[in-house]
Amino acid sequence: MSDKFQMFTWPTRPYTFELPLRYHLSAPSETGLVICLHGYQDHALSMLKRLGWWQAELPFQILAVNGPFPVPIWSESGFIEAYSWYFREANRRIMLVDPMQTAQALSRLISDLGHGSTPKILFGFSQGGYLAPYLATQLTNVQAILGLGCGYPLDAYSQLTPLPVLGIHGDQDERVDLAQSQKEHSALTSLGHMGHFQVIRGLVHRVELSVEPLIRSLAVKYLLGE
Repeated sequence: MSDKFQMFTWPTRPYTFELPLRYHLSAPSETGLVICLHGYQDHALSMLKRLGWWQAELPFQILAVNGPFPVPIWSESGFIEAYSWYFREANRRIMLVDPMQTAQALSRLISDLGHGSTPKILFGFSQGGYLAPYLATQLTNVQAILGLGCGYPLDAYSQLTPLPVLGIHGDQDERVDLAQSQKEHSALTSLGHMGHFQVIRGLVHRVELSVEPLIRSLAVKYLLGE
């Protein structure tokens, strides 16, 4: 084992830290709620701005949450605020923070905000898309999961009652392999999940305004049960 990963063999002791969940909740809507889950080393405001949803009039309510774990990016002008939802490396069997721990905390936030029974869409980009099915296991009335530039972990999806799972992926994604993501999404049908996988030409691993109309239309479609 290289020195880089040697410390993962060290003994550990669990301790509890209180970490804040900073969030933005827009005005109520009779249509339902879209929960936005940003990617690794990003934050909720950045995701909303790139979608054009920040301070916009939308046909649904949005809840955008910052991940609980700070992973700031250093720049010449100082640290840039950024967050993570969990820390695990499945291929190397490294687990420091299980995504289910974060999912349970987020479910309490959603309940505390009075949205336990509200019809919901989970929209996750990258790491937020990986988190979405874990969060869905802790919630009720989830109408669909929308994933952008992410994978589809079978261990989480196998715990869910079948629901629509819509995959969106750029053909120029340099971070999450398109073929692997498509393969994982196709495997969801064996668990009874529905939905399609759409490849966007020219899209890199990024939330862009060009995908906003698709995200919006899918959210409205499944919130209204059309």
